[in-house]
Amino acid sequence: QRSLLAGITLGDDRAQPADMTDAFRAAGLSHLLAVSGQNVAFALVIAAPVLSRLRFGPRLAVTLAVLVAFALLTRAEPSVLRATAMASVAAVGAAIGRPASTLRALALGVAAIVLIDPLLATSLGFRLSVAGAAGIVVGAGPLAGLLPGPRWLVTPLAVTLAAQAAVAPLLVAVFGPVPVASVPANLLAVPAAGPIMVWGLTAGLAAGVLGGPVATVIHLPTRLLLGWVDGVARAAAGWPLGAPGARHLAVLGALAAAA
Repeated sequence: QRSLLAGITLGDDRAQPADMTDAFRAAGLSHLLAVSGQNVAFALVIAAPVLSRLRFGPRLAVTLAVLVAFALLTRAEPSVLRATAMASVAAVGAAIGRPASTLRALALGVAAIVLIDPLLATSLGFRLSVAGAAGIVVGAGPLAGLLPGPRWLVTPLAVTLAAQAAVAPLLVAVFGPVPVASVPANLLAVPAAGPIMVWGLTAGLAAGVLGGPVATVIHLPTRLLLGWVDGVARAAAGWPLGAPGARHLAVLGALAAAA
């Protein structure tokens, strides 16, 4: 659980055991083993009580400082760089009175990052992050409008399907067939990753300072949430739902385009 918490909050995956890594990969949840772009949003959520009390100019400066600090804290992981650039574009656009759409923020952020460091274009983590974000931005809304059912289920399902469809070609090319179990596994596990991140960087910091029995009590919610995520991954790894390969994805893509 310690290694999983370090991976989700800070991107430190050095101590993660091989059996856990294999289970998360088989369940399509390997993006939870290390820090991802969504963690940038949670970092801003943590800073929100301070940011909301600042005037507009100082708020922009502190927002950018939080983004840079979190990127440095997580060793500038490619997915964090993508999300940081995207959030910075959105923050600056709002500050100068020219708010950018989500798609434009993604395009400008990615372009700026690649101009600064062209070698990021060869990073699989960066390409997966960009593809997943683009899939959500472009496809989640239309999918949510097409899928039947209550909004509390349809919205996260549309986000999951859009992201999975966008990253599937890259995953198939590098790792082979993509497990179908990744869709229900993400629906079950990802909602717990947000509280783990927020609690880990706030109450977790207090627990680290105080130590002892107090830290044990503070981290009870952390243990429950980490146990849930780990349990979902290990269970989903054994679900007999199949794993479509390149040919299956090509046929599905052709059918979707025709529809």
